[in-house]
Amino acid sequence: MANPRFIARVETKNLRAEIWINRIPVAMLLPGEADGPAGLPLNEFIVSGRNQIGVVLHAGPIASRSTEPWPDSKQAAAYSGAASLTLQLAQYADDQPVHRDGPPAILSIEWQGTAEPAPRRMEREFQVASAFGRWGWQDAEQLPSLDDALRIRSLDYISRLHGLLAAGQFATFVEESALKIEEYARAYGILAEPVRRSMLQALSSQAAALHLRPLDPQAIDLRLVAGGRMIECLRTDRHHALEFAGEGEGPTFFLPTMIGVTTLGWRMLR
Repeated sequence: MANPRFIARVETKNLRAEIWINRIPVAMLLPGEADGPAGLPLNEFIVSGRNQIGVVLHAGPIASRSTEPWPDSKQAAAYSGAASLTLQLAQYADDQPVHRDGPPAILSIEWQGTAEPAPRRMEREFQVASAFGRWGWQDAEQLPSLDDALRIRSLDYISRLHGLLAAGQFATFVEESALKIEEYARAYGILAEPVRRSMLQALSSQAAALHLRPLDPQAIDLRLVAGGRMIECLRTDRHHALEFAGEGEGPTFFLPTMIGVTTLGWRMLR
């Protein structure tokens, strides 16, 4: 039976907003992307007990420096004017649509102001009596800082994953994603095997239509998340490290990747 869903319903106007749950980024919303309500499912990030949801207003273009002022960035000149955000967190039934007449909000975050390249964090806490079990990322090694040695180790693992995709070894890549898939299925009360099949089918079809972007270490942007227990793997253009793309501004197919060190070594954790 499918689980109820924790969903953050977000609406923004003229705002760069990055949504976080338990120190894990779940969405980067650019101006125009959430003019209408956007629903962000959060089950796979929810823990038993105290949880924390946050928003980085005016998040910077480089993810690893998203909370630092960015007035010299080329995006800054066009980022101005009135801006606003409304976020409501609620727990929805599995088949309940996300709309204004949904369940009572667990919490709300409201903000109105001016778009400016000066990030600001807003956070709220809430309690969950019983969540979905303990996640692998909660027990991953806590990494104190992303120094050069850790960056090299991280890039080695990302390069291995990229190599599997480049070689068309999609079944092996899906197997490497086993923990991530199992926990996603557990979070939403669904079977893991259909998720694996869907992922394998998507990889096969998208790889036939798009090309895998090269992995240039200089263009990879890594940041510690989840209190240092995971590393999010992006690019300096804020795209995902593992991404298939078409020509020009055409469609893309990306694989969000957060990695960590477990008792079994490096693993994809989200």
